[in-house]
Amino acid sequence: MKVLSLFFTLFFCCHLTSGHIPSEDRIIRVIFCSDLHYGLKREFRGDTVNSQQVIQAMLATFKILPAQKLPDDGGVGSGKVFGKPDLIVCTGDITNRMQDGVQTAAESWKQFCEDWKDIVNVPLCLVPGNHDLSNAIGYPKRLSPAKDASSAIGIYNRMMKPKISRTAETFNYRNDPVHYSMIIDSIRFAFISMWPDVRMRAWLDQELKKTPLPTLIFTHDPPSADTKHFTNPNGDHSINPHDRFENLLADTCKVSNIHQPAKANWKILEEYVKRHPEIKAYFHGDKNYHEFYIWKGLPVFRVDSPMKGEYSAIDERKLSFIVIMIDPDRKILSARECLWNTENRTSVVWGESTSISLH
Repeated sequence: MKVLSLFFTLFFCCHLTSGHIPSEDRIIRVIFCSDLHYGLKREFRGDTVNSQQVIQAMLATFKILPAQKLPDDGGVGSGKVFGKPDLIVCTGDITNRMQDGVQTAAESWKQFCEDWKDIVNVPLCLVPGNHDLSNAIGYPKRLSPAKDASSAIGIYNRMMKPKISRTAETFNYRNDPVHYSMIIDSIRFAFISMWPDVRMRAWLDQELKKTPLPTLIFTHDPPSADTKHFTNPNGDHSINPHDRFENLLADTCKVSNIHQPAKANWKILEEYVKRHPEIKAYFHGDKNYHEFYIWKGLPVFRVDSPMKGEYSAIDERKLSFIVIMIDPDRKILSARECLWNTENRTSVVWGESTSISLH
């Protein structure tokens, strides 16, 4: 188990805002997962099964988690029962890209809504991933159907709560990005689609100005976002099979080839974070495995995928999500890896644990 590392993060902080949610016992509890990829199949518990069976098994662990005792690791809530979560967060790729016979986004979104409908007494916070959005706007390679915005629209309508719900005819990804925030006991949680691009940075600027609070960012892409996710810098800037840019991020890519690292684009985010010391941590999916790391001084938490984990796809005993505990008085955040299939049944085994300061 990783030694708790308060040392690394005495200089970083995160904020998110909209409504205020009080926490009765002054501990904030969050379950964090990502990259569900409804529509895929995998080997699981001795058989080849569809994504719905795997995700239902993960949700079964969510249900027993409140009664589970946290490890004696010195982190927030150490040795105590986890209790009822304040939030459940999923940072996208609810659907899989509609290639190679994968079911439509509409079917995947329907399965998601059915599986997650019982999680009604805990706020569920969603942002879309690159698969959800590519299904909505198109992709350099052929999709079947060519477009299906069901999951992108479903996430937008659920989280943004527009006066008039978006439909396939009215949804416009450029005009309808997902971004919202909430404050829980003086900690801001910011949820953005799908990386802090120019639109999201402008929105977050306004949020941070409202109240200077420690802020946590939840999004899909890592800070070093995939080059091909940026807007095509070439020709007519279109999504096409030659350039292979996916136009998912509003920032135009600073390099012209998707095989080159987008270092200049990443630098913009690095400078933004430096200007906003309120940002204390960054949580993401997309690159699918559990990891805590430091990016340009910023504490970052990467989470596993139940269907496409880099390691858990090979060894299902490594399937995990992250449990976050925050002490808002002491300004300490502890993130614990929760291994939920080590015994091929619904269970909780604690893996790595990391704590950071939100001061």
